[in-house]
Amino acid sequence: MKFFSLAFLTLSLLVPTTSLNAQTYPDRPIKIIVPYGPGGVDIQMRMAQPYLERLLGQSLIVENRPGAGAAMGTTAVRNAAPDGYTLLFTGTSAISVVPQMRKVQYKVEDFVPIGNFTGTALGVFVRANAPFKTLSEMISYAKQNPGKINMGSSGIGTTTHMVAESLQLAAGIRFTHIPYTGQAQIIGGVLNGSTDLTIGIPGSFIAQVKAGNMRAIASTGTVRSEFLPDVPTLKEHGIDIVEETKFGLLAPKGVSPAIVTKLQTALKTVIQGKEFSEKMQANYVTAVYLDSERFADALRQENDYWFSMLKRPEFRSLVEN
Repeated sequence: MKFFSLAFLTLSLLVPTTSLNAQTYPDRPIKIIVPYGPGGVDIQMRMAQPYLERLLGQSLIVENRPGAGAAMGTTAVRNAAPDGYTLLFTGTSAISVVPQMRKVQYKVEDFVPIGNFTGTALGVFVRANAPFKTLSEMISYAKQNPGKINMGSSGIGTTTHMVAESLQLAAGIRFTHIPYTGQAQIIGGVLNGSTDLTIGIPGSFIAQVKAGNMRAIASTGTVRSEFLPDVPTLKEHGIDIVEETKFGLLAPKGVSPAIVTKLQTALKTVIQGKEFSEKMQANYVTAVYLDSERFADALRQENDYWFSMLKRPEFRSLVEN
């Protein structure tokens, strides 16, 4: 009898702690880092927060940690313990583009995709009193005044920056790039007149459009945005740029598959729920659920696309200057 008790004790000590942790997960609050400034895409995570808290039975702490084109917050998650208690909510470019542009402490393989929240075409927005009212007028003005248009982005290497650089290359124009740490700062720049143009998710700027402070002159989708139905796409203007940016949840590499499954199940329930979807629509965001595998595919496609773009000397020159 003593032999069997000792053997059982020995076997129990050999059970991986990750398996035990996965069974009880989550048993304490979960921190979700958003590597952008407040008042932008973090709103998406904050809208999902109460629904996920109910399903997971724990509090979620949403923390904005902007800086270095989203690299600061992203690095913090990469260096966190892979126990499911520190997660990353970000756009695909933060982990697929930034590492190709400069030296950072992470690469796309350092993260495990959990699931995608949204897929929304971006808008091209300008200050209301800019000396141009349409995309065609903006391009004509930029050609006559190289570098005079100040273009605000959410940071070097972010989707807003990369799409703006692509627009310059396609249209044969040149902006002066002003990197901010989030879209709330960009709005401040537009309101004080130091920023003329920006590209971003509609939800961050439509209130300013309705207030008469900004104007939408194009969108980046395959078809016109449901939130900007009167605004033509870049493709309608003969500019072959399409960007329907995705934002999702990721964990550090090494996290237990069982924990990923728990998080993915909760995420799917929230995103596909009618109440959450309607709330997102009311905030000019399209809820799009992608499971771990499909989100990983989206990341690979984004990585491959921008890798090919950055191999072009003329594009690399624009991005680095």
